[in-house]
Amino acid sequence: MTSTTQIPSSSAPVVREQIRAAFGNWIQYVDGFPFALALAVIMSGPWPAVGNASPVVGACWLAAAAAWAVGGSLTFKWFTRNPNASPRHASIALCILWGFHGAIWGSAVWVFWQDGNAVNQAILNTITLAIIVSYFSSLVTWRPALIVATGTLTFLQWSAFLHFGGTLSHVFMVAFPAFIVVLANYGLNVSRKYDLALRLRFENEAMAAALTQANRAKNDFLASMSHELRTPLNAIIGYTDLMRQRTFGPIMPAVYASYIEDVHASGQHLLQLINDLLDLSKIEAGKREFEFAPVHLSEIAQDVLRFVETQAQRAHVDILTDLKLKPVIKADERAVKQISINLLSNAVKFSDAGSIVVLFCDVNEDGRTLLGVKDTGRGMTPEMQQRAIEPFTQGGDAFTVAGYGTGLGLPIVKALAEAHQGNLHIQSNPGRGSKIWVEFPAERLIRRTTAAAA
Repeated sequence: MTSTTQIPSSSAPVVREQIRAAFGNWIQYVDGFPFALALAVIMSGPWPAVGNASPVVGACWLAAAAAWAVGGSLTFKWFTRNPNASPRHASIALCILWGFHGAIWGSAVWVFWQDGNAVNQAILNTITLAIIVSYFSSLVTWRPALIVATGTLTFLQWSAFLHFGGTLSHVFMVAFPAFIVVLANYGLNVSRKYDLALRLRFENEAMAAALTQANRAKNDFLASMSHELRTPLNAIIGYTDLMRQRTFGPIMPAVYASYIEDVHASGQHLLQLINDLLDLSKIEAGKREFEFAPVHLSEIAQDVLRFVETQAQRAHVDILTDLKLKPVIKADERAVKQISINLLSNAVKFSDAGSIVVLFCDVNEDGRTLLGVKDTGRGMTPEMQQRAIEPFTQGGDAFTVAGYGTGLGLPIVKALAEAHQGNLHIQSNPGRGSKIWVEFPAERLIRRTTAAAA
């Protein structure tokens, strides 16, 4: 069956983000005015060796630069207040805005040029080159605006070179194209990388949103189905238990007794599966509530032994404890119990008669707390270890026990350990048993005490 899940096209968000980056921030619309003021003053007569333009002409040019700064600030303000503005309109606004900027600074050569003054001409051309560099720095994310601004400035610059002539004009007529080609190559590479990064970003966000939606749907389904299934299951378990206890008399014919035992066990197994599913889905969705408080691991171990004792007796497996230390950690007591029960019952389940299972607790030198089990059971290959921590993958090979468990024991342990910023570790070899433990981080250790001191 072909999946019908579609990830939305990222083109529109990419274009919008490219334009947003080209708009930049309000500083780039006002930071050029001080330079325009300095240029107008210097070129309007105080230092004739640098420039001797009419103060009126210089003032008019400065007024145009000021008008652009005001207009640019207002355009930027409009864009920030309308983040969902049409990309087409925003692009047109950018191109017009920066086209005027190129015209203003390109006209500076016409306004302030002084024939035969190499200093004057060098300053003007150097400033023009700096403006072009700024274009490639701030507008490279939106190439239409970059092309308009650079093209307008370059056209006016070349027109001035052709009109005024002179040695420096001829030099810059050659240097300008070469300089722009170098910058264009750099800008194109940057633009492509930025475009690719944006597309990957929005595609990842779309995939994450789709996964979140699917996970939410799964959790909603499990929550509703668990309610629908638990009601008849509780009735099945309750009534079969009454029949097992012969509450209202003997079971006739007697052969039905074994059937009732099977129905009762199957109902309990199915109810456990539902509970495990809900536990895992809540943990994965971050909806499992944890109450972190001091937890005595040795006391948890003793409680857990009583839970698994009957299962171990039926399997003829001996359970021992190794509690040289009795640490106290900051954790959720119910979660730690669930971790211990799952680890211990798994070890018993996958051990042959006569095997030994050891529940241990220890603290490393660096303060990390260990809680786990060791057994002399069947062990696991590396591939089986990987499958063991994946939900619903009991395996179906020679080392598994058919019909036991839900395949969620270790995945739940792993999820609960990670919720405590810890890790699940597995060491195992086929035929040589396993060692499976949870490692809590050092910051969760409140104190360590020896068994003798306790």
